[in-house]
This record gives sequence, structure tokens and C-alpha cells, in this order.
Amino acid sequence: DGHGTTITLKLNDEGQEFLSRWRTEEVLKKYSNHVAYPIVLAYEQDTYDDKGKKKGTEHKEEQVNAASALWLRPKAELKDSDYVDFYKNFADTDEDPLLWMHTKAEGTIEYSTLFYVPAKAPFDLYHADYKPGVKLYVRRVFITDDEKELLPTYLRFIRGVIDSEDLPLNVSREILQQNRVMTNIRNASVKKILGELKALAESDKEKYAKFADEFNRPLKEGLYSDFANRDALLELVRFKSTAVEGWTSLSDYKSRMTGDQKGIYYITGDSEERLRKSPLLEMYRRQGLEVLICADEIDELVVPSIGRYGDFELKAVNRAGAEEDLDAAAKGDEASKKAEQDLAPVVERIKKALGDRVKDVRLTKRLAESPSCVVVDEADPTLQMQKLMKALGRGEGLDVKPILEINGSHPLVSRLAGTEDEELVADTAEVLLGQALLVEGASPSDPADFLKRMNRLIAG
Repeated sequence: DGHGTTITLKLNDEGQEFLSRWRTEEVLKKYSNHVAYPIVLAYEQDTYDDKGKKKGTEHKEEQVNAASALWLRPKAELKDSDYVDFYKNFADTDEDPLLWMHTKAEGTIEYSTLFYVPAKAPFDLYHADYKPGVKLYVRRVFITDDEKELLPTYLRFIRGVIDSEDLPLNVSREILQQNRVMTNIRNASVKKILGELKALAESDKEKYAKFADEFNRPLKEGLYSDFANRDALLELVRFKSTAVEGWTSLSDYKSRMTGDQKGIYYITGDSEERLRKSPLLEMYRRQGLEVLICADEIDELVVPSIGRYGDFELKAVNRAGAEEDLDAAAKGDEASKKAEQDLAPVVERIKKALGDRVKDVRLTKRLAESPSCVVVDEADPTLQMQKLMKALGRGEGLDVKPILEINGSHPLVSRLAGTEDEELVADTAEVLLGQALLVEGASPSDPADFLKRMNRLIAG
């Protein structure tokens, strides 16, 4: 109507794509879909007669942006269906979100956030080139959806929007990473997300278990990388356990501890099924001591880094030095002490037979039914960690010898006390070591020799 400003753009050859109505509409929706005023695209559309013959053109005008931002509307005005519909459109999915959190901050720094937790993990959650799920806007203008620093990596499953009133519209990736405003928004957003997850864990255990099924592992990554929020994350991570079905928290484990229990016990490995069958758990089960089952690859790094929870040290049962409570239970058992003395020569003979392939051989109280198990010294990487290091190409020169622990009450061991047959001792020693390695997912150094010796023992 003769008011306002007309800007005429002249396009070079490289810009010819923007003469396409569809390309222009795509750009407008991407960057300006939520600006506060309508954007109308005017175009000429061909018209045709009844026979399909072109007869001319018709001038059309169409609003191409939404001209509103749901995250800027007061929460009191919004229904659950509004949030769900927005999420489905935003994330291009038919599934409802598991959880959402809507924040509007006013004061020194003004911003709005709307975050969603998906019901299912995205397919690229564990890919190095994962697609970030959070979009950054500045005063409703889209800036980027490809910035991995908007939230910590361990929260990469979050979908949603950050809209700042204080960042410049021409903000670059370098500025984002160093900008005080963005740092404050990020820190506050992390605390908000973790706080909402804690509230969910306390109010709806079943729903939180579904969350843990999908996103427990990324939260564990946070324990290793985000020391500032470590305490909050310790309350959110979940573990499988020998004592309960499903997931359990460290807090719940602590509440079930026996009165004189000295530590929080856990076992690491690459298979939950294999860990549950491990002979290392036999005596802990018999004495009612709960053990956490840690079968994620990253557990080898993360769980030892926790160190302590409250007043209790976390102790790996597949390491030496985790038998304190078992030792206390056996204290004063004279029969046990005598058996240990009687078998001392047997231990030495087994140690001699195995030579430098083991770091040590010793009797253990952690076995109830199995004849043997292997553990590593407290300062050495576990068998699973050794596998991981080799897979990452960092195992060159790695030669960690296991400690063979034997069950003095098992017939395979106790019968050696009355024999002078060194071949029988050697065969038994190799079988004790080989089967203990197999149970842990490793292999005997010479499988053919192991089978030959085992067959000799079976034949008697």
C-alpha cells in the first residue's frame, strides 16, 4: 500500500536456485518460521483451461511462516496436546515424547527453552557424527541446528529449542563456544534437565525405568566428563543387580546393605548374562551381599571413577582386594584356617606348574561351587578393559597377568593334597586356569593343550 521498505536483490548465477518458489519457501521456513510477524510469499502461478492448455498466470500470495513460537507462550496457556503436537512436528515423528520441560528465564540474561526427552533413543545416539537435537534461535530467528556444544555430549538425546534474547544474530560457532551468555544458558539448561529427570525418578519409577532402558548409558558418560554435575548424575544413573529385578540406583543399593557391610560391590564385563553366571558372585550371593552388574563397555571406565558413594567405597569383585566382607564372615573359622594351611603346598605346586603366565595363585573365600576364578590386581586393567584397549589399538605391549584364585573345598583342588603325581598337578593347574578364563570370556593360551589335559582328568 505504499508503506514500508522495498529491497530488491539481484542474483548471480550461483544464486539462481532462489528464484524457485519452493527453495525460497524452504529457506524462509527454516530460518524465520517463528518470527513475530507473518511472511507472505508472492508468486505467479500458471492457469490452465479444461483441456489442460495453459491460458495465463494468476498472482497469488501465501503466508509461509507460522509467525508464532510455542516456547514463548505462557505455560498456563498451553495444553499437553500443544506440547505433544509441537514435538511431533519438530522431531518428525509419530511417537509421543517421554517428558518435556519448558523454561522462561528473565533477569540479567533472558532466554526460553523447550526440551523434550524422546521415548526411544535416536538411531545415531552412539555415532561419532550424531545429529544434535537442539536448535538455537536468537529472538525467534533460527541460527543453527548443528552445534554440538549447546548441551553436553552426554545429553545429546535431548530434542528442543533454545531461544536467546541476548546473543547477536550473526553469532558464529567460535563465539558460541566462548560466549558468557551461552555458557550461562547451557549450565542452567543442564541443571534444569537433570532436575526434571530426578523429579521423574522420584514420582514415576516405571516411567523412569523406560528412560533408563534408552538413555542410561549416556548419563554414565556424564559421570566421567561432567564433574560439576557428578552428584546429580550419581542419583540418576541406574544399574542391574543380583538382588532385584530391573534397574536399581546407588541410593537404593545403599538402603539394602547389611549392617556391617564394608563396601558397594560391582562386577564389570561385556555380557549381563555371563556376569550373572560368573563364579565370582557365588559366595557374595550365599552371604546375601548384593553385587551391581555393569555390562556396558563404558562401565570399565566410569564405575571405577566414581570411587565412593557416600561413606562407602565401590569395589570390583573381579579385582583382588574386594573380599573384605567375605573375610569377615569366615573370621574365626578354625576348620577353614586348617584347610588353608594343609593346602599351602598345593598352591605352591600349582603356581610352579603355571609359571609366569599368572601373577599369583591363592586360595579364595569368594567361591562356593566352582573350583577356580581369575581376577586382576587392584592396579591392573580388567580382562574386559584389556580387550577394549586392544580393540582401540592401545594394547601394544600390554601383558597383564591374571591372578588365579582356587576353591580349596572343591574336589579338583583338595585331591591334590594327597598326590605326588606332578603330571596330575600340572593338568589340574592348566584346567583350573583355562576354565576360569573361559568363564570370563577369554581363551586358554593353547586351546588344544587345554582340551587334552581336561580329557585326561575326565578319564581319570
